[in-house]
Amino acid sequence: MKAPEKFKLTGRLRSGFASAMAFKRAFTLVEVLVGAGILGFAVVSLYGAFSFGFTTIRLSQEEVRADQILVQKLETLRVYDWSKITGHYLPAHFSTPFSSDGTGVTYDGSLSVTPFVTSAPNESYSSTLRQVTVSLGWVSGGVIRTRSMTTLVSQYGIQNYKP
Repeated sequence: MKAPEKFKLTGRLRSGFASAMAFKRAFTLVEVLVGAGILGFAVVSLYGAFSFGFTTIRLSQEEVRADQILVQKLETLRVYDWSKITGHYLPAHFSTPFSSDGTGVTYDGSLSVTPFVTSAPNESYSSTLRQVTVSLGWVSGGVIRTRSMTTLVSQYGIQNYKP
């Protein structure tokens, strides 16, 4: 059986589906615009995601550094005796940079020592206890951020407790 004439390969284009595909070798303008729109949306979305991620990381680093400064200030209380804690020896205000070379945000802090307010009147330990609060403030991305920690300091401490 011989193949029909329209399916024979000749030097010319084939008729039917093959000839229709031969003329459709490029994208239409609508397809190019839709593709460019999708690509543009993806690029803008990725930029926003990366920007948000880097901002979140920077803020986390600043908050961790603030916690380190607060803990450092409270830990230095261990080396002071009672007269220095109650005698205004500790600086009320201080400033600390984010990094050792002075780059990044600057943390402005305050340290306050106040008598401990007891829950019941006439507690025997009320005169030998002080509440120390360290507070930090800094500006990050145009927003004022704050952090504080509070601890209690005893006159006799743990090592030399006197009942």
